[in-house]
Amino acid sequence: MPPYTAPHPGPKYAAPWTGVGFPGPGTLAPHRSPTVRFTLPAQEALVGCVRTTASDLLTRWHLADDERDAAVLIVGELAANAATHGRSEMSLCLTLDPGMLYIVVSDHGRPAASRGSSANDDPDEHGRGVGIVHALATRVDLLHDDHGTRVLACLPVTIHRPRAY
Repeated sequence: MPPYTAPHPGPKYAAPWTGVGFPGPGTLAPHRSPTVRFTLPAQEALVGCVRTTASDLLTRWHLADDERDAAVLIVGELAANAATHGRSEMSLCLTLDPGMLYIVVSDHGRPAASRGSSANDDPDEHGRGVGIVHALATRVDLLHDDHGTRVLACLPVTIHRPRAY
């Protein structure tokens, strides 16, 4: 029997789950996985906003500090790539399943004007983002088509529930 594949949620650009295998229907949790999506203009000045929002959300979802930090680093690297190299808009989609956080960053919209590199760009500050993402995530899928680019990063997580007093 083929593995269960989650239906494609939301707009086409929000979460490319195609090919992401999940446990069979009998083992799925009876509740829906928490998911958040938002879209912003693809501007480098907004990457910090994306990182901060992701960090706040993952804290509310009770991720361990080191896992939250890894996820925020992934989000920041992918959002920076979308803002620097992508189209006019960028989206972030986070989905928390038992044991796994799915991070999708996409760029879409009208093609952006070329943002080429500047003579003032520090070579130590550019070109390592995808390598960092690959080092932290257990799976990274990149899909580039006529609508933009989508990157899915899968990060294993444990959820730490706060103790009741």
